[in-house]
Amino acid sequence: MVSVIEAKDTYTRGHSERVNSISVMIARAMGLSQKDIENINWASILHDIGKIGVSESILTKPGRLTEEEYNIIKTHPMKGHEILKHIIQLKDALQGITYHQETYDGSGYPEGLKGKEIPLYARIIAVADTYDSITSSRAYRIRNTHVSALKEIERVSGSQLDPEIVEIFKKVCEDHPDFIRGNL
Repeated sequence: MVSVIEAKDTYTRGHSERVNSISVMIARAMGLSQKDIENINWASILHDIGKIGVSESILTKPGRLTEEEYNIIKTHPMKGHEILKHIIQLKDALQGITYHQETYDGSGYPEGLKGKEIPLYARIIAVADTYDSITSSRAYRIRNTHVSALKEIERVSGSQLDPEIVEIFKKVCEDHPDFIRGNL
């Protein structure tokens, strides 16, 4: 399934795998149960599956998206939910896919959940997704450095991202020097 997403958008090649690696490292650092780590594993690798339902012309657009195009992008978490909701083995992981675009201050989507209302899996994936998005090249911008990504993540801690998970992510980075982008 991940290959299908990446076939539509070559700029995101490897994105799901990197978000998966980071998310699992955070979950382990948090001391989550093996079952939770398994759910994080599935949710993070499949978090963007809903992009299958988004036009390539929007996904790979080199410039700024229009409001209409952005609204289409914003449908991908619910599309992912719809695609996967019938797979019984993913039932517990589904919340990470459905809510990974929610923001800690409540300005995210699809439901505008705030703070701890956002399921834990989604809050973990949001940190990993943010890091990889910043450190990856896209059609509309070149990749940024690990240091710049950490500064941006710290800047949006408490507004976009859960500050507790941000602190755990920073500790993971310190504990795993090979974690710096490109060495995952």
